[in-house]
Amino acid sequence: MTVPSLCKISALPETFRGILLALVSNALFISVGVLVRILSERIDVFQILFFRQLIFVVVLIPAISKNMEVILRPRLIKLHILRIISAFLALLLGFITVSNMPLAEATALGFTKVLFVALLSSIFLSETVGKSRQFTLLVGFAGVMLVVQPSLDNLSITYTLTGLGAAMAAAVAVFCVRKVARAEPTINLLAYQAVFVGLLALVPSIYHWQWPTLFDFGLLLLVGGLSSVGQWLAVTAYKFGEANVVANVEYIKMIYSLVLGYWIFAEVPDMMSLSGASIIIVSVFLPQILVKLAKKVRQTPLAERS
Repeated sequence: MTVPSLCKISALPETFRGILLALVSNALFISVGVLVRILSERIDVFQILFFRQLIFVVVLIPAISKNMEVILRPRLIKLHILRIISAFLALLLGFITVSNMPLAEATALGFTKVLFVALLSSIFLSETVGKSRQFTLLVGFAGVMLVVQPSLDNLSITYTLTGLGAAMAAAVAVFCVRKVARAEPTINLLAYQAVFVGLLALVPSIYHWQWPTLFDFGLLLLVGGLSSVGQWLAVTAYKFGEANVVANVEYIKMIYSLVLGYWIFAEVPDMMSLSGASIIIVSVFLPQILVKLAKKVRQTPLAERS
């Protein structure tokens, strides 16, 4: 990226910069899914996950060395352990799902994380989920089911469950982050996940170890590198843009996955899948639409309503 183009980006309003960064980060995350799908034909998913985490650790080494004293004194150990296990399961099950399902279907299942986060937040954090929010969550889930169209076939059920399991585990990780972030520095969250998820993947990856070819090794490096850059861009996006705006950009993954699934894997979605994808995207904007409608109704005189 040239200096003039960087200047043009810096001249944009902060919200637009946040949206732009979120668009790029989500494209990178979908690209990682594509690479995992390609690699899984020859390399075990545990080994892919191990390399991903290894590169994360390498990227974090400067920050870890500067904050070693803080890192060695964790406070909420039980929550850290729960987060590490849930993050490991989320990544592993997510890799298994994207390796065995059409890209758009695996992506759609990932969106159920929002439903699980709302459920956990309501139960354990006493956060209120209003009726309009409940409605939009159910609409989004209906869209996911239209995209996935799970059948009674054993493989379909198996990988639908792994996708839902990945989303549930990711939601637990998000719940832990919300609790831990109040008492721990960010470097602890990043370092513990990078190191210990990698260690959890190490033993099974050794058991299934297969030396990668030079081409596969390059793809493994790309998985770790793109994941690292994507994570950094996602965090930076939230610094510039409003959280609710940036979070909604995540649903662009649905369009990315449909395009890349068709282009790379020749996955042609049917009309029901396209309808489901449209419903998922529309569900993002439903809360704003419902709020505006409710406001308009309140502002309308009673005589006009009748």
